[in-house]
Amino acid sequence: MKIIAEVFKLPSGSPIPQFYGLRDDGSIDRAVTDTLLDLISESRPEELQKLDALLTLAQSGSYRPPNAELPDWSANDKNIWLTAPRANIGVIVVSNENIPELASGDGQPKQFSISEAKGAIHHWLQFLQKLSSSGAGNLIGQRFEASV
Repeated sequence: MKIIAEVFKLPSGSPIPQFYGLRDDGSIDRAVTDTLLDLISESRPEELQKLDALLTLAQSGSYRPPNAELPDWSANDKNIWLTAPRANIGVIVVSNENIPELASGDGQPKQFSISEAKGAIHHWLQFLQKLSSSGAGNLIGQRFEASV
């Protein structure tokens, strides 16, 4: 999975960080972007570190959810399930409840490996460090790519 973090300049002139996934043909992968990557980019770094620790527990097989029917993590109507019955070992399921085709009810939430999710978190956190040290205005148009 190819992911991009970059700063765009809005018509108003304001810089805005973006995080999105690309398909092999170079088009934006809306399902990846609208689920996992939006959840990551809309979360604070401290929360992402907690999510990363939770993913590590799930990866080791030692995570036991308090209620397997409820999401294990949520941010801005994006939900993550780490265990059965929604997710299999080594896989997470991410929904976006604001997009019917990606919602947990009648839609088809997106599956990711735990390694992909952890890689995306780490890429975004590194990008945020770069933003902090360089300033968003100085990064406009620079693409920070990763394959996870």
